[in-house]
Amino acid sequence: MVLALVVVVVLVGAALVVITLTRSSGAPAKPVADSYLAAWSRRDFAAMATLVEHPPPDFAAMHQRVLDDLSVTSWQYRLGTVKSHGSTADANYTSHIVLAGLGTWDHPGTIHLARVFGRWMVEWSPAAIYPTLPTGGHLSLQRTWSPRAAVLGTGGTVLAGPADVITVGLQGNAIASPASVTTALTQAGIDSAAIASALKSAAAHPSQFVPVADLSAARYDQVKPIIFRVPGTRFQRHTGQTSVTPDLAAHVVGSVGPITAEQLKQMGAPYEASDSIGQVGIESQYERQLAGTPSGTILVVAADGRTVGAGPVFTFTGKAGTPVQTTIDLHTEQAAEAALNGLKQPAALVAIRASTGEVLAAVSRPDTTSFDRALNGQYPPGSTFKVVTSAALLASGLTPDSPTTCPKTVTVQGRTFKNFEGESAPDISFQRAFAISCNTAFISLAGNLPAKSLIDTASQFGFGTPPQPGLPVFGGQIPAPVDEVEKVASAIGQGRVLASPLQMAGVAAGVAAGTVHAPRLIVGAPDDTAKGVALPQPVAAGLRSMMAAVVAGGSGTPAKVAGGSTVYGKTGTAEFGNATPPLTHAWFIGFRDDVAFAVVIEGGGVGGAVAAPIAAKFLKGL
Repeated sequence: MVLALVVVVVLVGAALVVITLTRSSGAPAKPVADSYLAAWSRRDFAAMATLVEHPPPDFAAMHQRVLDDLSVTSWQYRLGTVKSHGSTADANYTSHIVLAGLGTWDHPGTIHLARVFGRWMVEWSPAAIYPTLPTGGHLSLQRTWSPRAAVLGTGGTVLAGPADVITVGLQGNAIASPASVTTALTQAGIDSAAIASALKSAAAHPSQFVPVADLSAARYDQVKPIIFRVPGTRFQRHTGQTSVTPDLAAHVVGSVGPITAEQLKQMGAPYEASDSIGQVGIESQYERQLAGTPSGTILVVAADGRTVGAGPVFTFTGKAGTPVQTTIDLHTEQAAEAALNGLKQPAALVAIRASTGEVLAAVSRPDTTSFDRALNGQYPPGSTFKVVTSAALLASGLTPDSPTTCPKTVTVQGRTFKNFEGESAPDISFQRAFAISCNTAFISLAGNLPAKSLIDTASQFGFGTPPQPGLPVFGGQIPAPVDEVEKVASAIGQGRVLASPLQMAGVAAGVAAGTVHAPRLIVGAPDDTAKGVALPQPVAAGLRSMMAAVVAGGSGTPAKVAGGSTVYGKTGTAEFGNATPPLTHAWFIGFRDDVAFAVVIEGGGVGGAVAAPIAAKFLKGL
């Protein structure tokens, strides 16, 4: 039997020396090593400490710091060989550590054990965590992102890429009025949640620069008069990702800015509080594709901050982002933006390549809000919807020359409808009724259509089928009418009929091409492979004739452009709200050659007088 305590008496000269041996060999060390590593794997630092001879007071904190500093999502420690040397033993292990958003770090290590008072205990030092970790040292993770990939337009044009960026920030101890800061930054189009989050951080860290948003140099120049002199605002210029125009940055392409606390929670690994991410549009929707994944290095750092050893003990290789290819044509986009310049009301303009459904331009004003009217606006289309109603009427047997009447008013089940500008004509052709946008004629003609006919025709133009162009968009709705009044109201684009500018541009594109294509915006999106819906040839031909008459001598003559190809169009004056007289959105949809488009001005008034000239300005810009 091996005693746990042995007293040895040695006579040295005249002195009697008693030596107490507290360590000796006996039971194997493996079970203790196993228990220690199992507790480590399950993060039970208290259980680990019971197996350690003289654990330091910060034992648990040192292990927790590894978790925090390296953003560890899981770790596992497996015992390898255990070699005993009498009353001491060396237990080799392998670690399998998963770092959030980076990958796995496997490394070997060793824990030393000694038999103390008959029991195996771990002789712990920081080297048990990592072999070269010194006393007072720690492991450090450094991440680096590759340059963000570009958003591309037609012909490889860069719509968003590296450029000068101004980070708008706050310094808490210089803020005189949080309300004034909020008002100014909101007027500059900065997200309210980002402002609120930054104000909270600035209050907690009053001497630090707290980022709020990144702005392109062009956008910063626009809003500088609003925000520069507000007490507490601060600005840093650097190279970052920005769109080539403020309109693209505000909506379709989007922008990149500091991540908010809410976004950080949503995104998770590998993002951290110091990162920037896409805020709206493509930059947001395709964040992970554009950003790729970061690289990372693990360093051993001494107590004085010096790196231990020649460099990193492990390196994670990140993945560069890949570009997003769009169908946006920069020249067409700039023409659309220029066409809306000077308008004070909210407005939108969308242009589509009629033969393919490719979105060439999408502009939403104002560009100081993130809501994209061009793609997600839900408006009554008013008389622009008469293109769809006319398609149903032509399919039912009418021709552009079919006779009809245009009385001042018409009553359906007690509801009186009138023409917006008081038009009336006793005997006119269907084409002329379309050209002057006679509501009463269309209500009378549509009354003879089965309700399902109008819905089925609208579905040919994409109503009721959610588009999938690569970004969230509103495709339009035409609910089944509850009565005859709603049925005829739908025929003139009122009632519960709603459409986005994108949807109505698609209607015009379908007439131009003779085939309705789903809108295409992001290459590789589901609608890239969607089959087009061919319109009956007599229907398409009749609609083209009627839309030409609108511009040649009807309600859309302000859309005429001297020289060049014929302009085809349809005006719309869409009532909304409960005011008396009703307020109206001004619409114009149309096409020239292979470019179809839709223009809407919220509360703009009469489509022919307000929206049609915008269309002409756009076409001249092309």
